[in-house]
Amino acid sequence: MTAYLTPGELIGSLPDTCAGTLHVIALPSHADSPTPRRLTSPTGAAFPVSLARRMTTTEIAGHVLAALPADRDTDLVVIVIAENHSRHWLPLRAAIAALEADLRPAGHTVIGRYWAPHTRPGAPWRDYRRPTHLGTVITPGADLDFAAPVQLGGDAPTPTWGLPFTESGETLPADLGRFARRIVPFLVRRGNEANRIVTHATVQAGRGELVDDVAAFAVTTALADNATYGPALLPPNTLDPQRIEQLWMALYRGSTDAAARARLATLIAASAVRRGDRHLAACALAHAHGAPGAATVGLLFQQHASAEVVEHELDETAGRVGATRW
Repeated sequence: MTAYLTPGELIGSLPDTCAGTLHVIALPSHADSPTPRRLTSPTGAAFPVSLARRMTTTEIAGHVLAALPADRDTDLVVIVIAENHSRHWLPLRAAIAALEADLRPAGHTVIGRYWAPHTRPGAPWRDYRRPTHLGTVITPGADLDFAAPVQLGGDAPTPTWGLPFTESGETLPADLGRFARRIVPFLVRRGNEANRIVTHATVQAGRGELVDDVAAFAVTTALADNATYGPALLPPNTLDPQRIEQLWMALYRGSTDAAARARLATLIAASAVRRGDRHLAACALAHAHGAPGAATVGLLFQQHASAEVVEHELDETAGRVGATRW
């Protein structure tokens, strides 16, 4: 028999934690056997937030996959427990989106993403997808069995959240006033300010954080300058590429300018080709027409270039594009 849980009950079933923790919870959609062993707490993986910031997307995904059954698809819920939260109340946004995209090919779908300050009854929780959707953590019923089929009440799978070329998902900027839209371009185009803004945004994304609305608009504006856009084709190896891609994806969805969207799609394609994700690269190249460097990335994709050739050609392209006046 399927049990129906609210997000507040699911959060309340987690162990109390004194430090920030990222939980990835597996909810079985069917029983493992006719008489499964009763479980009083959900299965899955948990990471201290401080550790998750330092881990790559691939590393986190590997730990999550090791904790999940390999013989069937699984519905997942991501819950961040942290007292301190960002302006948008959910830390590790880029990391979670990148993790979701990484887990989907293995058949695992994230059906919910929530934040709460702690797991004790009475704590507020928020739904990342719907900022107005919030509630209170409560203690689940004593007879709840997490080995039996469980359905999260009122939620449905959202398999497009981590993908780049859809209308749903994280959008940057989400809300920006007319004054900021007029002033920011003048500030960004002064000297090295554009490079500083883009570097800061990519470093933040590498840690799992997406920038605020004003900074997001500034990044998109800065990338219109080839001197800033060129080096972005080859970000440092020390940064998690999948999380950087999530920044470009969010900016792509939030931009209304066709030239800006083509540049952002090219950055996604370059990153995907660099790490060998041909499916994402093909999707991105379909939206990259006309952007500087897009033709080179397309050739690298068509020729199945080796990693060494991709690195060399992207480095050369970044230099050429960066030296070209915009």
